Amino acid sequence: MRKFIGFSQKIKRVWLDAFLDKLVETTDQAELRLFLDKHLKDELPGKESRAKTAAIILRIWSNIPPERLAIRDRAVALLPQISGQERIWLHWGMAALAYPFFRDTAEVVGRLLALQDDFTSSQVQGRMITAWGDKATTRKATQKIVNMLLDWEVFRSTKIRGHFLLSRKITASIPDLQLWLLESLLAASSANEIEAQQLLRLPESFPFSFTVGITEIRKHQGFDIHRQGLDMDMVAVRKIKLVASEKKQPKGKKNNAVSATLFDLYSDTLFHKNHSVEVVGPHTESVEIKEQECKKLIEDSIMQEVLVTMEDRVRREIQLREMTFVYNGPFSGFSAECGKQFRDGNYLSCIILTYSIAEMIIQHAGRTINKKKSRKEVVVSKELEHIYKLKVINHQLKEQLQYMMEDQISIIKMRTLRETDKNKLEEKAGFYLKILNDLTREIFGFTLSNGTAIPNNPDFWSTDN
Repeated sequence: MRKFIGFSQKIKRVWLDAFLDKLVETTDQAELRLFLDKHLKDELPGKESRAKTAAIILRIWSNIPPERLAIRDRAVALLPQISGQERIWLHWGMAALAYPFFRDTAEVVGRLLALQDDFTSSQVQGRMITAWGDKATTRKATQKIVNMLLDWEVFRSTKIRGHFLLSRKITASIPDLQLWLLESLLAASSANEIEAQQLLRLPESFPFSFTVGITEIRKHQGFDIHRQGLDMDMVAVRKIKLVASEKKQPKGKKNNAVSATLFDLYSDTLFHKNHSVEVVGPHTESVEIKEQECKKLIEDSIMQEVLVTMEDRVRREIQLREMTFVYNGPFSGFSAECGKQFRDGNYLSCIILTYSIAEMIIQHAGRTINKKKSRKEVVVSKELEHIYKLKVINHQLKEQLQYMMEDQISIIKMRTLRETDKNKLEEKAGFYLKILNDLTREIFGFTLSNGTAIPNNPDFWSTDN
């Protein structure tokens, strides 16, 4: 399986979309093969080329091993909830499952883009040859996938031939689509389980923007998650047992059941978390849940929620300890309050307060340098540029502060009650705190000498605040 490359043709995105629409209507192999032959005839008049292309598409979406049928079927069930552009999430996951070579190529590109802004075909080919062997098929297949992802608009070409850039980060309108792709990529990898935070940063998922977090991963039906050590959540793909129960038909009686399409099988479960459906006969006996059992279920649920809440709070506390605010210095009380709001999960309050304090510190630094005590309003962006030119702060910190100022509009548009926006707010609050931490250390940093704190910039400490 590992040595099977298989990607001998470039697969266009429109072909996969058309096939997916047909798959909703029927899962019959003969019909699907005939459909592809007719659909590809105009663009691929050569019979051999058309047959190879059809075989790749069928392997991605139709010729699925039994243990992965549930993943494929949940992908099809997501179709009514997503836009046509979002189908790329599904094609990516199914291609990774069907072709390890595709997954490995995506991983190589993801690692390259994590280190640099662009990449070249030769860089990808070199790394794939190391993993898959120095064969002509390795080189050709790698180039086919790069060209394919150009067609999918994942990459864009530069003026230099063979150089490529990431087009953009691809977003999803629903969390279920993100969780489905994470499940597919984990199932496609060689690892049995992976650390939860690492799952959210898989190199092979480089084109996609994820807003889900540990909370959503815990709730996703496709994952099994368990604690390892003190603070590490390990995630594995949940194994599904396929049990077929057949009922003997009376002699002489024909079975007139009509085979269902994928949408028929899953239409009742599109808006429910639990997709496992149990079909029962008319004489199935009902099972009564005793009052004590019901009470225990409720208590266990409450306890689990309390543990998760405490766990999240501890995680945020640890994140705060990694920052080293300048305590007992100017604005230290305000900075401590920002940390308290973050630890308690009040992300919006933390963001607003952190932003306000950062503005105050910038204005304070600017006025101190200019020896101004005027109470007139100062444009913060100009003051920021001023203290940067005087080398009070470095270039990276200046850019982060500018980003913080420009980011306010996106925060206003967020819905704080929506789970995905809550996760975004937590990320932004943590990022804002880091910027504030760096700013206070840059402006109010000090060195210790015989137990005495000596400010690096003593003028900034001389404040009436």
